Amino acid sequence: MFPLDGAAPRKLIDNANFAALSPDESHIVFQRGRDAIWLADASGEGAHKIVAVSGYQDSFAWSPDSRRVAYSRRERGESSIESYHLDSGRSNVILSDRKLGSFCWTRDGRIIYSRQEESPNEASANLWDIRVDARTARVRGKPRRLTSWGGHLFDTLSAGGARLSFVRKRFRSTVYVGDLEAGGSRLSTPRRLTFDEMINWPTAWSQDGQSVLYTSDRTGRLDIFRQDVKAQAPRKVVTGQEERRDARFSPDGRWILYLASPDTEGQRQANEGRLMRVGVSGGQPHPVLGVAGYPVPSRMAATGTAPGATLLSHPRFRCPSAPRSLCVLSEKIQDQAIFTAFDPMEGRKRELARMDAPLPDSWDLSPDGQWIAVGWGMGSNRIRLLSLAGQPPRDISLIGWGNVQCVAWAADGHAVYATAWASKEPPLARISLDGEVTVLYKGLLHTESPVPSPDGRHIAFGENTMESNVWVVENPR
Repeated sequence: MFPLDGAAPRKLIDNANFAALSPDESHIVFQRGRDAIWLADASGEGAHKIVAVSGYQDSFAWSPDSRRVAYSRRERGESSIESYHLDSGRSNVILSDRKLGSFCWTRDGRIIYSRQEESPNEASANLWDIRVDARTARVRGKPRRLTSWGGHLFDTLSAGGARLSFVRKRFRSTVYVGDLEAGGSRLSTPRRLTFDEMINWPTAWSQDGQSVLYTSDRTGRLDIFRQDVKAQAPRKVVTGQEERRDARFSPDGRWILYLASPDTEGQRQANEGRLMRVGVSGGQPHPVLGVAGYPVPSRMAATGTAPGATLLSHPRFRCPSAPRSLCVLSEKIQDQAIFTAFDPMEGRKRELARMDAPLPDSWDLSPDGQWIAVGWGMGSNRIRLLSLAGQPPRDISLIGWGNVQCVAWAADGHAVYATAWASKEPPLARISLDGEVTVLYKGLLHTESPVPSPDGRHIAFGENTMESNVWVVENPR
């Protein structure tokens, strides 16, 4: 609590998120843990759990009479606004909509909420409202659209009297390229390759180190582009109406391989996808093999989700640099990550390895095709090396450095490049196989997708940034 007269602030409650003060200023509702909603006096005293809720909660609001707490709940792709009555201890669903975002409960009995637009405009959200009986928490009438804005998403909403305040934000991801020096342990000042306001994720370098493949949503869906490092604009690799991502060169350099799925028009997940190949100079794409469940990543990109967490939901593949070598595909099947060898011309070969849950966030294949490096994500301070040649696994322990997100093998196979989650200056680092960490770059919000060139002289990576401002609307009607 921060007194407006300038007196010293006072801490009320530890380990609390998404707090909301009741209109009569008697109570505070907040989240503690991932599945519990708590209540405390306005002074912070008497904190106790009032309801256990599965799924994820990130918004709270009070009814005008201060007797009901409304909260958002997200689980298995569905979203809802639910309420808990302090007197009866009963809960009920107010509104269900998989596109729901933040919300607030106004004094005149409305819930105002943000709703993400349908395909292909997922990068935008708008404000809606619906009337709710404060006594019963039952909806009166139908939802009504309040705004028709484009290009932004909403975070916190708050209603006070005749004013509505909210955070309006926009994400973008920029591809940077830089030169590696001193054996890859030093990075020259990186320069921007992409200059638009879209989501752009680098995936591969050409064999000569003169161009970069990247995935972008600049056409309204995720697609594959190739851009020379000295060029101002990219060129599209494949035409058509599918979603495409994660393009890589085949070991012999003759093909560009990529993952594709139908554009599911806003659905959370397609049943399956395909791994495809197309000539490096273009031409007709050809299927290589089918892959297990394939979500449409642009739905995540629109909400600013980073491209890590790959094994948690969708397939991924990597190819070694040695000619005539097999590539490796990972698929999530039930609660396992299954690694399978495949040939770009002949398709699926043999299973290589399995990993049980919890699944890693990221992995990469060594240049000789003998090792998989695995990054474990939030809370992890190690990188696991899995042998595909029968050797025992080994861990690279990272002392004083953790939350490894994206990993990529160095071209010489003697180190890995990695990015990590951090609340300030997220790093891009080179990590030797004995655990020595050299930070090459510090980002602003989120650094992602390191991709070293085959000759080890360059590296591309993505930097995710966010524009975020607070707005106030008078008399939102």
